[in-house]
Formats: sequence, structure tokens, C-alpha cells
Amino acid sequence: MPTDREIAANADPDFEQHFLESPEKLSKLISAVGIRPEDDVLEVGAGIGTVARELPKSRSLTLVELDDRLIGHLRQNVPHANVVQGDALEMIRLMSFDVLIGNLPNTVTESLLVLIPDLTFRVAVLAVGESTDLDQLGPEFSWSEITRITGDDFVPPQPSVSRIVRVVPVARKF
Repeated sequence: MPTDREIAANADPDFEQHFLESPEKLSKLISAVGIRPEDDVLEVGAGIGTVARELPKSRSLTLVELDDRLIGHLRQNVPHANVVQGDALEMIRLMSFDVLIGNLPNTVTESLLVLIPDLTFRVAVLAVGESTDLDQLGPEFSWSEITRITGDDFVPPQPSVSRIVRVVPVARKF
């Protein structure tokens, strides 16, 4: 089985593929998610599974990856997960989950943020661009920055700075 670095050597620049591998940043992401044993977890942009294989046990784990070249490695890397190949932005509205994790290219995350108000979830942890305006989510959501992620946190190195943010729906009062 090829290593993460061997797979990353073939990362597709058209997909802006950079796989988070920093133990420190993965730990912060996992802590921010707060997965419970009864949660249904969805990771979009799962890549080669560097995040998914670190997640604690949950009721279910579904991984969505667009690049069909990575599906086999993803299934080997995270054998307990339900791996789905396809466009997460097209599929996400049809899926049920408590926890959403997204490590998509920043331009794709911008499109995902538009969909967030139509989704039902307990918590989302997303990688977003350094200048992404999360106030666009409106008062229905609170968000906080967990950490910043830079080039050397990824394989291959990412050329820009991103942020990992935690998004939580605000309880509505009736």
C-alpha cells in the first residue's frame, strides 16, 4: 500500500489537493469537532483519509471524495467508513449527519457555505480561506476560529493560509 506521501506526489493541481497531515492541527480539528459515539459523521473532501482515520468512533462515518483516483486508497486507509465518490456539493443535501467536516479547496468551501443554512447538523468544522467572510452565515450560526493552517501542515504543501473554523447552529426560540 502506498504511503500518504507517495499518493500526495500525484496530487492533482486542478483539484487543489493538499492533504492535512500536521499532528498538531489534526488534534485541534478533532478536538473542535467533539464527535460523540451516537453521531453520524460526514467528511467532504476526504482526500486520502488523513483526517478520517484520526476520528473517534461514531455511529457512522461517510466520506465523500470527488477524485476517483483516491477512492481505493481512501477505502484502505479508513476501512470502517462508507466511501462515496462524487461531488459533495451535489450530494450533501441528500445526506443526513450530525457532524460535518470539510477540507475542500477554498473556492469549493465558499459554495458549501451558501448551502449551510439549508442543512441540519449539530456542528461543522471546515477549512476556509484566510479572508472568507463567515458572517455571511447570518445570525442563525455562531462560528469560531480553531487554528490557522499553512503550507507545511499539508502534503503537498499548500501555497496559501487557511483557517479551521467551528460552525454551530444557534438554538431558535419559539
